[in-house]
Amino acid sequence: MSDLTAAIVVDAAGAAQALSRLEEAAWVLAGLNHLVQSGAVTSEGMTLSTSEDEAAARMLAAVGLVEATDPLQLAPGFAELISDGSLDTRQQGIISTLRQVATAAGIVEASDAAGWGAQDDATLRAQGRSSALGGTMLAMYAVPSLAGLDDRFAAGGTFLDVGVGVGEIAAAFCEALPNARVVGLDVLPRAVALAHQTIAERGLQDRVEIRLLAVEELADVSQFDLAWMPAPFLPESIFSAALRRVFAALRSGGWLVVGTGRFDGDALAVSVTYWRTLRSGGTPLPPDQAPAVLADAGFVEVMALPSPPGAPALYAARKPLSER
Repeated sequence: MSDLTAAIVVDAAGAAQALSRLEEAAWVLAGLNHLVQSGAVTSEGMTLSTSEDEAAARMLAAVGLVEATDPLQLAPGFAELISDGSLDTRQQGIISTLRQVATAAGIVEASDAAGWGAQDDATLRAQGRSSALGGTMLAMYAVPSLAGLDDRFAAGGTFLDVGVGVGEIAAAFCEALPNARVVGLDVLPRAVALAHQTIAERGLQDRVEIRLLAVEELADVSQFDLAWMPAPFLPESIFSAALRRVFAALRSGGWLVVGTGRFDGDALAVSVTYWRTLRSGGTPLPPDQAPAVLADAGFVEVMALPSPPGAPALYAARKPLSER
């Protein structure tokens, strides 16, 4: 597949080819989804059983994710990427993306609500499942690396999940840290209902509290040790107020982790991220603005956190130890 970020087209034939490439990219995603659903691609490798499997694998070969050998096999980089057990999570991300595109195009019926409220339950579930790894990452990597959190969560710390969605991040965080408690907030009643289902299915009702509440209306003071805020899900109109409320809700020396879209790629990646963020009713927060926004809200020790390929950009910031 040719580069989708090529130079400006100068004739109708070039424009038609560019549009064809975009359609082909959507089919490649659908082909990868088929291979995962059929069991042809797993974290252990690829086994093709049908002619449709092979045809889908050849699409992946065209974009370099599969080696055109005999037999076809996963490219080393792709095999490495999914060897950590993230394949199912990535597949759910693909499903969420395709469903969001279908909603944006009017193919999947949208509700009358704005932002994420326009998405149907199946899309909300897929997006939640695709983000579940984020809860594990926060528990296994952010908590040990951010000063003071290891001790707090060993003793039963409390995590604030802003924009809890269907509850997958909250559940994964609790499962990774057996002494932790979670409070999850969301403004979408359908998401809250789905979150209650997720928490009940995982048997975590005694450790996870789900509230139908806007973060800018959060009244808790000095109650949380760690908070999570996904900027792409929070409107620009309330983002500053949300930061102030989370700042007040954190205990002295507590930490906030903010997830943002990736704004450090090529022109295509950045423009897609920006449009998706705005369509979702979220806040675009590029790297040249994020540290200042967090500092303006009173946070200190602002830093970028490492995140795996394809994951959101992450920023951590601390409430000063002297603050109450």
